[in-house]
Order: sequence, then structure tokens, then C-alpha cells
Amino acid sequence: MLVTSPPPGRDYAHLLGAMNELLAVLWDEGDQEAALRASFEGAARGFGARKALLLRAIHVLGKLTPEQIGACERGESVAGVSPSVIHRVIAEGRAELIEDPRLHEDAARTPSLAGGSHSVLCAPIRDPFHGAALAVVYLQNHGLTEAYTQDDLAWLEGYAAAAGRVFGFYFRHERSARELEELRDEIENAPEILGDSAHTQALRRALHETFIPSLGTENPEPVLLLGERGTGKDLVARYLHAYSARRRRPFVVVNCAEITDELAASRFFGHKKGAFTGALSDEPGFFRAADGGVLFLDEIAELTPRAQAHLLRVLESHTVVPVGQTREHRIDVAVVLATNRDLDEAVREGGLREDFYDRFRTLAIRILPLRERPWDVPLLLDHFRRHQERKHRKPTLGFSEEALRALVSYAWPGNVRELARACSLFLIHAQPGARLDRALLERCLPEVLTAEPNPKAGPLLWDGVSMKEAVRAFERELILARLERHGGSAKAARESLGLTKTTFHRYVKSLGIATGGGAGEE
Repeated sequence: MLVTSPPPGRDYAHLLGAMNELLAVLWDEGDQEAALRASFEGAARGFGARKALLLRAIHVLGKLTPEQIGACERGESVAGVSPSVIHRVIAEGRAELIEDPRLHEDAARTPSLAGGSHSVLCAPIRDPFHGAALAVVYLQNHGLTEAYTQDDLAWLEGYAAAAGRVFGFYFRHERSARELEELRDEIENAPEILGDSAHTQALRRALHETFIPSLGTENPEPVLLLGERGTGKDLVARYLHAYSARRRRPFVVVNCAEITDELAASRFFGHKKGAFTGALSDEPGFFRAADGGVLFLDEIAELTPRAQAHLLRVLESHTVVPVGQTREHRIDVAVVLATNRDLDEAVREGGLREDFYDRFRTLAIRILPLRERPWDVPLLLDHFRRHQERKHRKPTLGFSEEALRALVSYAWPGNVRELARACSLFLIHAQPGARLDRALLERCLPEVLTAEPNPKAGPLLWDGVSMKEAVRAFERELILARLERHGGSAKAARESLGLTKTTFHRYVKSLGIATGGGAGEE
């Protein structure tokens, strides 16, 4: 909308500033609640409102008292404020303008506005994901020259639509965090995915926004976990189960490397007593044992092609036929598969059936090795140290600065599993109340002190750097790592980071990163 001459009392520069504050929420820069409050204050100034109210309820401007606000929320009449307009806007889901009666003799009125010459703008702030009203903005003015018109209503509708996207994001994030805390309180020994790296934060977000909800459906698509040995694939599988709607149903773990051709059908689908030599009783099999819950198939690439064929059939039909029976049994199982192998290479070599791989390759989670995410190391060290202190009933003074620097700079070829084992060794050999120092590392894990330092851990080890410098260093390392992983493709790198073309270009320019043909080129 182009407005060349705003009406008296309007300041559209403040309104545009209010839009920028909304963008700050989407960018997650600083205090989100403060940004929402500043946005509403800017909008109120931009519309020249004498009274302004944002219910659900970020901030109140003007002369509204707590009693008036409470009355509005209850739908009661308040002199000078129209709760009926507020409730009508929420119920009908559309913005409304009440014009100054001096402009139109037949202008709509409400009892609360009787005896005055007021104009009112009121609009719902709707959740773009579900359509529900999350909040309502109410602006009131008086004075003939400053009265609200249809142009103002159009401006408010635009502001409310933008606010709806932000409020939807804000409240959804707030609701997800609250639900996660409630789940943690509910679930005994709830698994945690620890780490401060960008990768681990993105992993937790993807699990809760995409993968965990998908497990709540009937016969969900299989989930594939990819990563080196020791990266925590089993932890992610348990996390998926613990926080999904299936958490009260079984979690069954299968090591596929132990499944032979001869026993594959029996182990997966069960058998009837006497179906073969050694079948001394009825057995349900892994799928029926996990019915309603989660079946975790670890080392999936170690299955033989014949066993893969058995699995492919049940993944397609969601039914099993126990050995020795002819009747099909319907099952509802969320299948989570894991491997440390390169599955594309396994298909090329003939060890993995292509049709089997196609059936579960869509929903994949790749867990980076610890050397690619050294920012997780300090938190993991602290977690495992505390765990071992409780286990051995041996409190310590923690790691010395020298020891911690050595552990952070180590590449951890065995990943999180090796780090956890190292902390166990440290506590076994440590003296109660002592510092875990370089001498202890020399006794328990000397390779930490002699190995080539992990170059990606550099920014973590710098002394005398400011927070801003450290963040810039991390951003630069992250973008360089993504460019390297995607063969120098700026498009693939920025898409993997969830950035727009413009934003990615701004980052690489400010960080001095060369991207061949240019960061913005596709």
C-alpha cells in the first residue's frame, strides 16, 4: 500500500518500525517478548491511538486500568472500551472499524462507547497454522481530523497478518518448550540429547518438529539414523520413543548383525510351537512384541539380502505371518533403523537391496561425528563427569583448565561413546576431592595429549576473545564446513542452514568467505 500523505496523528514510520520488531522475533535476536512489546508500542504510536490494548497480553498502553483489562477479558462493559467489539472480532475472525459517528449518521455504536466521539480499529491476530485467534489488537482514537478510516483498517489488517505469523511461531515455540518440560517430568529417566553446537540444536528442533510427530500416526514411515559408531544413534532412537505418543508402548531393540538367514523369519515374525526343530513354545517375534510401540533395528546394513526381503514385505503390508501359521496379524509399529555404513555404496556393492533401501531412505537423520561438532564436547564432559561422580560416590573439583583444553582439542575418533568411557576411566583413577588434571590424562588416555589437535575446535580454545568474536568464528567455521560438505555449492550450503539467498550472501560477505562464483549464485 502506498500512502503519500498520512492523516493527522498517524506516523507510518513507527508502524514500519513495528514490522521490523516482528522480524526480530523471527530472527530470534534477543528477547522475543521485548520485541513483541516494542512492536505493539510502535504500532500504537503509528496509528496515533489514544487507547491501545493487546490481549493475551503483552502490553497495555493509554489509560486502561487492570480492572478495565480484566473486564474486557471477561466480556463485561467498560466505559470508553468496547468488549463487544473485541469478542465479535475474535468470534468472526475478521478486523472491524467503528467510525466516528460525526462522519456517518448510521455509524455502528456499542453501549461502552456511548456519549463520546470515538473511532475504533480492532483486528484478530490469528495462528497461520491452525487459524485460531491467538490475540486481539484494539486501537481507539477520538477527534474528527484523526478519526480512523478504511485505509487505516487495511493497514491494521496487514500488521495483524504479520503479527499472526510471529505470534504463531512464538506461542508454538513456547508451547513446545512447555510440553517438553512436562514430558520430562512425566518420563522417568528421560533421555537427553546434550550439546550446544548448531548441529545438535538443529537435531533437537527437527526431532520435535518433524520426526516425533510423525511417529504418532498409524503405521508411520520408517526413520533412518545415519552416523559413525558411537555418535549416539541408539540414544536418538530412545529419544524418539520417549517423547512420542508411543512412549507407553514397548521399545524393542534388535541387533541385525546377529540375525541369520535361517532364523530371520522366526525372529522378526514369531513362530508357532513345533513349527521347526527347537520351537518349544509360541513366540511373538520382534514386530508383534513391539506392536503399538517402536522397533529399533540397529546395524541394518548387516542383514542378508534374504532377510532384507522379509523385512521389506512387512514394511509394505504392515502384517506378519508367524512361522507355522497361515493367518496374517496386522501390526502398528514405528520402525527406526540405524547404520554406520554408507548405504549408497552398499547398494552399489550388492550387499543392500535397492528396493529395500528405497523403502526407508526418505526420513533420514544424519548425526555428525564429535570431531565435526567440538562445541558439544565441554557439555558432554561435564555431564559424564557428574554421572561418574554419582556412580562412584567420588566428588571431584572437575577438570583443570589444561586438561579441559586438551580434551576439547582431541578429535574423539570413537565419538561420544569414547568420551563417556574416558570419563569413567578418569573417575576410577581420580582421588576424591582432587582436580582432574593433565597427569590423570597421561595415565588414563595419553593419546589425548599426543594426537594432532582438531582444527575445528580452534575457536573454543582461544583466550581473550569477546563473545562477538567467538560467535563470528563459529559462524565462519559452520559455513565453511557446509560448503566443504556440499562440494562448494553455495545453494546447497545455504539450504542446509535454512538461510535465504540474501541472508547467506550477507553472512559470507561479512565473514570474508570466498565461494568461487559468488555466494549468491545458484
